[in-house]
Amino acid sequence: MAADQNQIEDGHDWSWFWRGCKNILSVPAIILLSVFIGYGGLARDAGLSFAQATFSVPTIWALPSNLILAAGVASGASLVTIFIAIALASLRLMPMTIALIPEIRAPGTKRWQLFIVSSVVAVTAWVHTMQVAPSIPQRGRLPYFAGFAFILLIGSTCMPALTFLVATKLPPIMVVVLYFLTPLYFIISIWRSSREMAEYAALILGLILCPVIAYFVPDISVLAAGLVGGVLAFGLRRLVKKRGRSA
Repeated sequence: MAADQNQIEDGHDWSWFWRGCKNILSVPAIILLSVFIGYGGLARDAGLSFAQATFSVPTIWALPSNLILAAGVASGASLVTIFIAIALASLRLMPMTIALIPEIRAPGTKRWQLFIVSSVVAVTAWVHTMQVAPSIPQRGRLPYFAGFAFILLIGSTCMPALTFLVATKLPPIMVVVLYFLTPLYFIISIWRSSREMAEYAALILGLILCPVIAYFVPDISVLAAGLVGGVLAFGLRRLVKKRGRSA
């Protein structure tokens, strides 16, 4: 009983931290770790050293931004250009953080605790936590997210460090397949976590529009498809509601 009291004395049940850590063997975690195996090979081919490839994972902590780093180094871009590109790509995590904080905050949560967990927000941990949060007590959500996110960070940092030494033994097709696992998981997770028809419509429209837009403007196809699909789905939702009220 005393141990349980110590676990929640700061407003959180920290037994959930270890439950989050145990999910390193869950499907989303295994997919992310597998993708970072491919990143180790790509970083080596791009010319990054062992230390640089390993250090880039926890300091950037977003796979698309890590890929931007490797691509920038391979193309000979300046450090300033690479820095700006990574910073812009990471802005997508801001609305995710804003949406996550109300879900994991509990009575007694300190501001410094929110600052710490905000620094490790990434898509995999965010999607997984938003899915399971309703089934976790409010006092256990922040510790759960912290445990899951930090164990992912540690594991993902180890993957390039481990595979960097055997990167040349990975067939190129395997690297491509590993990269594809992450967007596939994101699509499935977003579909499962959707609650309204507008969300399903936005996802379907985005998937349909992406290859069409890529034919004309491949550099911004994903962004444009998401934006157009989301706007159309929002407009469709408003139209349906308006007709429902008039009826």
